Amino acid sequence: MPLRIVHICQADADAAKYDMFHHPDPLVQKRALCLHMKALNFKHEAIAQVLGCNRGTVANYLDLYELSGYQGFMVAYNKPESALDAHWSRVEASFFEQPPRSVKEAAHRIKKLTGVDRSHSRIRAFLHRMGMKPLRTGQIPAKANVEEQQKFHDETLQPLLKQAKAGKCHVLFLDSAHFVLAAFIAIVWCFERVFVKTAPGRFRLNVIGAIHATSHQLTALYNTTYITATTVVELLENIAHKYADRPIHIILDNARYQHCQLVKEAALRLNITLVFLPPYSPNLNLIERLWKFVKAEVCAANYFPDAQTFQTAIIEFLNSLQSIPRKKELLSRLSHNFQLFQHAENLAA
Repeated sequence: MPLRIVHICQADADAAKYDMFHHPDPLVQKRALCLHMKALNFKHEAIAQVLGCNRGTVANYLDLYELSGYQGFMVAYNKPESALDAHWSRVEASFFEQPPRSVKEAAHRIKKLTGVDRSHSRIRAFLHRMGMKPLRTGQIPAKANVEEQQKFHDETLQPLLKQAKAGKCHVLFLDSAHFVLAAFIAIVWCFERVFVKTAPGRFRLNVIGAIHATSHQLTALYNTTYITATTVVELLENIAHKYADRPIHIILDNARYQHCQLVKEAALRLNITLVFLPPYSPNLNLIERLWKFVKAEVCAANYFPDAQTFQTAIIEFLNSLQSIPRKKELLSRLSHNFQLFQHAENLAA
């Protein structure tokens, strides 16, 4: 079959090349791609293959272009303005102040606010057009001081991390975690519901550790009894011995066994600077992300027949952080970007 000749001026070819990437309507992008490929003398079969349509559709696109020109060719997919668009700013302000928990709730509130009644599918599309998307809500301790966290982050934490990156000091994040032998429920991809066995008895492995802000090396102690101030002092001594070449700054929370006089005196003796986080600020402690990663990688949806197996699995994983298969994912979690709660809302209103 001879190649159909369609006269496409250079201005239209340039416009199509732009619109195939930048036009907001994917269907218009598809038409622009068709015209762009035709301007480059591709055959209809090749164009249809790229567009995922048949040759008849390609011919129809080109007929429309020849009949209506480029503007008519593009206007064909212009959609009438939604009645909701007239109330965009009011709805946006209302939903920013109090996000809806479901599309059903959004539809109800929009009708009450504007008088416009639309199906749930139309409301969902409108929410997407406004830039909204369903996201799992995060948690923030009710007593957390958002302004104090921001000040600590800007004036203390980031300057220390900058010095650590420059090799002027060591910065470590210290915290404890408690791993309890139990059924670790998780979401898994499966063909039917999976049940995880529960080990008999109750066993808890205590871990207190400090992770280096730049090398991500972990210094840790383990026991099955209690973590006390004496345990913290022992950890500080290990850290002081390991990082004796530069000043050491340890960022930690305000747990009693960490904030006591025994620990402060030991830090002074070891030339370690303790940097206490603002109260209720786990989001600013890097090692919290490590504990969460361990629970997801080692514990979730796994069965441990006894305490020894459970303890060994966790300790071996923590001792081999530098060589685990998913190290890249762990390092991405240990970035120096910290969650700051600038927009904490009570959705129960």
